[in-house]
Amino acid sequence: MIASSQPLSGSAHTRACVDGSPELEKLAQELTARGIGAAECIRIAKNVNGPESCAEVAHYKKQLGLAADFDGLERVILRHATLNFGSQIDLLPVPASVKILIQKEFGQFQGPLSAKNSLLTGTDPFVTACKITTLRRFPAGPMDWVVSGLPWSWLKKMQPGQIAPALWYTFQTFGGRRPAFYVHLAHPPRNRSLVIENEVRKAYFRMAQALKLQPHIKGIMTAAWFHDPEALKENPHLAALNEPYLQHGGKLVASLGGAPADSGFLAFNRQRRKEYEEGKHRYHLTLAMWPRQRAIAWADLHPELEK
Repeated sequence: MIASSQPLSGSAHTRACVDGSPELEKLAQELTARGIGAAECIRIAKNVNGPESCAEVAHYKKQLGLAADFDGLERVILRHATLNFGSQIDLLPVPASVKILIQKEFGQFQGPLSAKNSLLTGTDPFVTACKITTLRRFPAGPMDWVVSGLPWSWLKKMQPGQIAPALWYTFQTFGGRRPAFYVHLAHPPRNRSLVIENEVRKAYFRMAQALKLQPHIKGIMTAAWFHDPEALKENPHLAALNEPYLQHGGKLVASLGGAPADSGFLAFNRQRRKEYEEGKHRYHLTLAMWPRQRAIAWADLHPELEK
């Protein structure tokens, strides 16, 4: 199933939402009977901003007697959202390649029920899915972006000597704290191509192309453990992720303190986890910023990444 080109309403919306899935059809009918129809599902998806904002979904699951480890309700919600927002994809100020990726993501959320129940409420994959299906998070390949900015509270995380230079760079070079494209790593399976340098460059290229279409955006930024210079030394496969900030006019601006254990650097690495638990291994979250004109200038030099 692909995203609808026209908005649907009422029973037609529900039928399209559960097309081909008897299990979801039964669940959607029960939801509608309880007054939880398309409009309510869309409202819920739009209001999900983080794990803490998923309590409403958990409440409905309990009310319906659904197992906590079954993501059927979550998928009904996401399907309603894709049908509602699908007609808006073509209007987005993003390059055609990003629109195609959004359509693919919508198709994944409209697909058959997952045996792994991978979209459970309260998890980051479900939060991410809600943002993508309501057009608040945008896939670029192995990375996504949201429109955000630099919080004032992050200044408190910097070393005193880093604050003034960071402010100078933010306002004099980057152009201000916000709005900016804030980069996140994609969830599986898209993040598997993070080890393919050209796929990472293509993701940055798509973001830079989107900057051209959104002149109010200051540039691209993120804060992540893989921008810590020590992490790059120990993990040379991260080089492409750091190219914009080390080679193409961006900057690794400041350390924001130790990276939390759930930030990704411990995943699939038993030795690193052991060292972390023993207090021997600590990466730092590092603020990275790439001003819009420098990102666009880089993209203009690499039209081959359009392919």
